[in-house]
Amino acid sequence: MRNNLKRKLKSAFEAPAPIRKSIFLSQFDYPKASRFDFIKSQAGYIRKRVWVLSLLLFIGTLIGIYYYEVSTSIVWVVSSIFPFISLASIAEILRSTTYNMDELEISCKHNFLEVSLIRLGILGIANFAVLISILLLFMGQTDFGFFRLGLYLITPYLLNCYGSLFAINRLKSREITYICGIVTAFVSLLNALFTIQINDIYTERYWSFWLMSFIILTVLSYKEVVKLIKKMEGLQWNSSLTV
Repeated sequence: MRNNLKRKLKSAFEAPAPIRKSIFLSQFDYPKASRFDFIKSQAGYIRKRVWVLSLLLFIGTLIGIYYYEVSTSIVWVVSSIFPFISLASIAEILRSTTYNMDELEISCKHNFLEVSLIRLGILGIANFAVLISILLLFMGQTDFGFFRLGLYLITPYLLNCYGSLFAINRLKSREITYICGIVTAFVSLLNALFTIQINDIYTERYWSFWLMSFIILTVLSYKEVVKLIKKMEGLQWNSSLTV
């Protein structure tokens, strides 16, 4: 009976479709930013320490190549430092949650997921640029080759990404940034110990080990990224006037 009454009331008092809604909303005098402006603004919010750390790694590698002969020692030093670049990026993504700013960010025109993905993309491109620059510096100075040298540098980086994302997706502590720092220190130390204990770890003998580690860590990291995105979707919302 109640449902029948509701249907009759709806048919009798059905509101007409809005007329010229888009034109009306476009007349409001509020700031309108393009997609490029939004991306540029997010790049400006990334703290300077992230860019400084990446620059220091590049300059340190350049100095090491200039003053010392390129050897496995420089390779493992750079590969042990590189995970700290990912730590800086992860800390930047977690900054909103750490300082209780996530509620403020999700109240803006662009939802929390979109803001986080844009920043993650910017930092990922920056990290990739640093990696390619270091690889180009090493090219011609070592017999490893571009792809093989890339495996040596990226694998510890991926291990740290996976470990940090694993912790982020399963822990809800405000101290998660410090936990990621512990993971990064462990990965860096583990990489150094492997190199010290296994003298020929950068030889053809362990080529399959590096390749399989790279593939496995890439898959695991991808799965954790997907979980993180789904986790952020729970905070996703937009104001009806800014859609």
